[in-house]
Amino acid sequence: MLDDQDSTQSPERLAALYRYQILDTPREPAFDQLVELAASICEAPISVINLIEGHRQWFKAEVGLGIRETPLDISICRHVLLQPGITVIEDMRDDQRLCFNPLVNKDSGLRFYAGCLLEDPNGQGIGTLCVLDRRPRELSGSQRKALKTLADQVLAQMELRLAISQKNELLAQKDLLLQEVNHRTKNNLQLISSLIQLQARRLTNPIAKKALMDTQARISSIALMHEKLYQASDTESVDLSVFLDSLIDGLRDTVSAKVRFEVDTVPVYVSLDKAIPLSLIVNELITNALKYAYPGAGAGTVWLSLAERDQRFELRVWDEGVGLPQGFDIHTSRSLGMKLITSLAKQIGSEAELKALSPGVECRLRFTR
Repeated sequence: MLDDQDSTQSPERLAALYRYQILDTPREPAFDQLVELAASICEAPISVINLIEGHRQWFKAEVGLGIRETPLDISICRHVLLQPGITVIEDMRDDQRLCFNPLVNKDSGLRFYAGCLLEDPNGQGIGTLCVLDRRPRELSGSQRKALKTLADQVLAQMELRLAISQKNELLAQKDLLLQEVNHRTKNNLQLISSLIQLQARRLTNPIAKKALMDTQARISSIALMHEKLYQASDTESVDLSVFLDSLIDGLRDTVSAKVRFEVDTVPVYVSLDKAIPLSLIVNELITNALKYAYPGAGAGTVWLSLAERDQRFELRVWDEGVGLPQGFDIHTSRSLGMKLITSLAKQIGSEAELKALSPGVECRLRFTR
């Protein structure tokens, strides 16, 4: 059978202790409250959450001692690491293992000890919750039961603390992976955009060249949305108004100074599954307005509105340009831009509604969060 010293040096036991990543951490209220309660219930001046390492005992929480650790050779708790449950020593001067301990053999030394073993889920003893007194005494049945319950709570707090730590580590790893993916995606989008621009310069067919430049513009818009998502602090939901404002700011730098943008948005937090399609829809609508409403770099205004109406949200883009062609129908149009708008609207459970104005045209979408 292992003796007390062998039990403290067990690799399996030490691994179980180190698994909790708790040694030398600052004091925490959850543990402080448990030792205070143990001291109160057991009517003891000293109470300790004691963790036994290879060469020392370290106190996660204590009442009545005023220190955080002692050498292992004067530890009282190390003698009970092979004894599950509660160990009570009414007078340690009568115990041959402890009577010569410098904490015990002084006139004002410790006399009474009661400790409950802290066992991990695999049965490894990693320390104790104990109470001590400077006079010989007993522990009542109800006090024993309370000490065991509080020891169980110490282990529960340690498991909770470990679970939170592991979760944070996984989140940190996820963030690192996400940063790497975002970095590569950004580079790939930039590469594709550059290749398309290079190919478009070589084309002499104006229709083919225009198609490639339209594709390049859409990829640039996707890259912009990706960059904003990468910068967002919350990856579960985002403020759509912030994305739309950023989109407009980017477009302002690419259009004639004669074109004005009027933006009126309210904060609307939506999932990424909706933020991306809605942002791309707005990009298509504004791009079309700049091309067809005010052709030839003509002067004009494009309006964007995002509002809440009747427990739903309404997105509107409109202009005062030349308007729609005669007989135009968004659902039968062969325009790639219109097909993208209708397809993206379906993704979010909505429908793009085009309305002729006098002058101009308006597109409206209603959606839920």
